[in-house]
Amino acid sequence: MFSRFWVSLFAGLVLSLLIISTAQANTSIGLGYDLARQLDKSQDDGQTNLALQVSVARRSALVFGVAAGDSYKVFEAAFKRYNEKYLSGSFYQLGAGYWYGDKDKGAKSRLGIDLRLGYELPITRSLVVSGAVSAVYGIENPVTRKRDELVFRPHLGVMYHF
Repeated sequence: MFSRFWVSLFAGLVLSLLIISTAQANTSIGLGYDLARQLDKSQDDGQTNLALQVSVARRSALVFGVAAGDSYKVFEAAFKRYNEKYLSGSFYQLGAGYWYGDKDKGAKSRLGIDLRLGYELPITRSLVVSGAVSAVYGIENPVTRKRDELVFRPHLGVMYHF
């Protein structure tokens, strides 16, 4: 009985995803770069990063990101939902990130939950700028070295979509 429940739940999710994916947005792939991570020295002395965004419906996307700094490498995956149009307007994003710490520098590897609220504005047909604030829970705070507190991070990004 219990296994039937999980099979039917999984089948329902797959069918829902197939139905929703037929209503995909026209621009479905974007490559982004977060300028604030690079310039903000409190974020691991500046992190170089890239993000890939793939639309899954008219107003939602999956986001995958990689960032590398002096002490941490960060691998992220998230679900992004737009409140207005795709790639235009306010959005929220919920995801998880694995912070791989360099043990030689005293950094610990942790899994964190990330909630991001922001706004995107298209400035050309293929270029979008965004600003957001994220709250990350579960990672070690880079300043205080405490684990059980929220870490707030600014984001100022540029994305090329095609």
